[in-house]
Parts: sequence; structure tokens; C-alpha cells
Amino acid sequence: MSQGPRRDGAPDSGQRPVLTGRPRKATNLTSHEDTLVRVRSALRPPDVIIAAMSADNDQESEPHVEYDPRVNLVDAATGEVTPVAKDEVDGLDSFIAGWESNVSMPHALDFSAWQMVDEEHPAGAGRPAYRLVHKSIRTVFWPGVLLEFPNLRVEFGNGSLTYGEPLFKGTLRGRRAGTFLLPEWGLVSDADDGSGSVGYQHHPDMHLQIEGHQETTPPGNYVEFLYELPPGDWQSYEAMRSAGRAGVATLTAMIDLLYGERVLGPVLTEEVGEVFDDWHWNRRLGGRTVSMETQAQLEQRDSAELASQLGSAIDMQLARVTEMRNRLRVASQWYWSGQAEGDPVQRYMHHWLVVEALELEQNSGIRPLKQVIRTMLSTEASSISDVVGRLYGVRNGLMHGEIREVSKAQLHQVEVLADALLEYRSLERLSQFRRAALAEVMQVDLSVQGKD
Repeated sequence: MSQGPRRDGAPDSGQRPVLTGRPRKATNLTSHEDTLVRVRSALRPPDVIIAAMSADNDQESEPHVEYDPRVNLVDAATGEVTPVAKDEVDGLDSFIAGWESNVSMPHALDFSAWQMVDEEHPAGAGRPAYRLVHKSIRTVFWPGVLLEFPNLRVEFGNGSLTYGEPLFKGTLRGRRAGTFLLPEWGLVSDADDGSGSVGYQHHPDMHLQIEGHQETTPPGNYVEFLYELPPGDWQSYEAMRSAGRAGVATLTAMIDLLYGERVLGPVLTEEVGEVFDDWHWNRRLGGRTVSMETQAQLEQRDSAELASQLGSAIDMQLARVTEMRNRLRVASQWYWSGQAEGDPVQRYMHHWLVVEALELEQNSGIRPLKQVIRTMLSTEASSISDVVGRLYGVRNGLMHGEIREVSKAQLHQVEVLADALLEYRSLERLSQFRRAALAEVMQVDLSVQGKD
């Protein structure tokens, strides 16, 4: 990190760590202009969105400003509504233009915003960084300890801290970390006319409220890490968070081994954003997506079919030998932890562990895995060995620190493989769509099976 003046009277970066008893100062929002809001679509969209951002509105509107009637800023404390200029909303038109109804699964809405920006620290002008703060459990370092390095600032301090996050009001947490669903509530009932038909009285909700929540804690003991990310393309919130976690993991582990949970207690906040020469922190809100249940098509499934299929699956599990039941239990646990994981690297490893739990023995290598895939696809295609070898190479690289990132394609490949194997072993079948997905990943042409 380049040298420059530091906040709280801290020395320039590059010097030896020093001791200081001065608490970190918090920066609060002073007007709605401190929070920059951008709404964009990850895939598809809705008709009307209202973004409710917590902010003080102490400035008069500029004359001749054209406002977007679909988006407003709402002060969470007072309820005061402030319009948003059209040029401050990005992506909403394309989101609405791409909106589709009756889709298989509701599509995700992504958004980004900034907090703690000011005239001296405008949004996007700093260097990409990661922030992690732990609350210490009745443990005081006095005087406070401040460690500064070119790309890292660690403070063992006492004082107030400001943190923030986006809140989607009225939503439910999704299966994966950082995902939310705006639910649709409805009542299913038999028709009153005696026809035997079923009615569904539902209440679609298209009113999305996004709050840029921010608050300052009372004075307390904490450990704060500010880590400047290495050079790279840091457009993705998830990639920034993953790189930040990796960057401080060794240091936090050493602190934890030295002092334990009393020092690195509960996580107060984990954020991505940017830092400046004076270590000012601009918080980037994002990394979370919200979907609307109303967008999905309404499906009615056969209850008798459910009872039959689930009953058969349970009977098969009870009939298995203990070893296979244990393998399936462990693999299923890794499957669900992988489903909930937002970090791409961790998600990859969890899905690979599904594969290992089902197919690999100790010191067996990956030959058994290649063979079961050939059986599932009824082919001897040589491409299977190449693809499995590459996936196993990614696993080894991640495990031994040689690789720090995974691509979307690599993550997709291991997820398809894990899902197919778990279905094949637990249900003793492979559905057509999973077989086709597996064949695509393994670069196998099912129309020319047996040829290679």
C-alpha cells in the first residue's frame, strides 16, 4: 500500500508495528448522497422495484432534476421519502425489459451500493480491500495495539465500530448463503362447487424494499483487520470476499492459537470495499441476491407419485449394507453444506468431498471414479479420464495452496458430477437430464456411445 497520512495518528505504512491507545473513529452517513445505489439484474427482473435505503436527507433537491418514479430512498427512522435521479439508477430498465413470468425458478436480482463515502473518499477511488472485525470477549489489550504493513492494518482496540449490510425486508433466507426470497403466500383449498377441483388463493408481492442498513456499536473491545487485495479484476463481491478470507486466514489462525476465542470472539462484520492512503474504509454493499417467488410458474405434483417414489427410496436405503449407508450419509452432509456455501472455493471442495465419500477408497486414486462414470454414461470415451484428471488437479491445488480460485466452469463441472453420483448411488438411477448434464461435462457425445 502506498504511503500517506494515517487516520487516528497512526504511522506511515512500511514501518514496524507500533502501540497506540487511540480508538478507531467511526464515520457515519450524513446525507443520502453518501450512499450510492445501483440496481442491476443477474439474469431476469420484475415490474416495479422500490429501494429503501436508510439515510439522512438534509439537502434540498437540485432544480430541473428528472427523477425515476420506480425507485425511492426511504429514511428508515423517519419514513421520509426522497426521489432518486434517473442517472443514479443503473440496470433497472434492462432488468424490467428482461422480466419473465412462469419460469421454472425465480431469477436473481443483484444490486450494489456504497456506504461511508465522502468528498475526500469518493466511491470507486480507493483500492479493493477486505474488512473483518471480531468482538473480543472481556479481553482488553491496553494500551491498544496497532499493526501496520504495506497492505494490512490490524487493530486490537477499544471503541465504537460502524458496520453495515443490505437488508431485504419481508424476505426469507435462501438455501445458499447470501440469497433471499420474497415469498408468495397462498391457501390451497377444494372448490365449493363439489367438482373436486382445487383452488389456490395467492397474494403476489412485487414490492421489493432494500435497506442499506448501517449502525454504530457502543464502545467495546475488538480486533479489526483491513487487508488490501492484491492486483486483480475485483468486480465480483464473492471473489473479493474469498480472496480477503484467504489473505488473513494464516494470521487469524495464529492469533487464535495464541489467545483463543476470548480475543477473536464473534464476528461483528465481514465486508468488502476499498481503502485509501489514510486507511479510510468505503463499504461496498452487495454479494446478496433476492428473488421473487411470484415469478415462478405454479406446479401441481402428484401426491401418490411422491409417496411411491419416496417410499421406494427409503426401502432401498434400509436394505443397504452399513458401509454404503454410511457413505451416503456422509456424502449427503457434504452435499448440503456445499449447497449452503457461498464461497466458490469452499463450494468446490464440498462437492468434491461428495465424490470422494461415494467413490474413492484410501490411496485408491481416481481410477474407480472414472470407471463408475463410464458405467453411468455407457461409454469408454477417453475424454472422461482427461476431465476427471483436471478436476482432481484442481482439488489438489486447492488443498495444497497452489490454487486460490476456481472458475465458474470448474465449479459447474464438479457440481454436476457430485449431483449425478449422489442420485446414482442413493436412488439407484440416473435421470435423463442429469445424465445429459454429466455427458456434457465429460465431453461425451451420447449419440455415438461406445466409440472413441
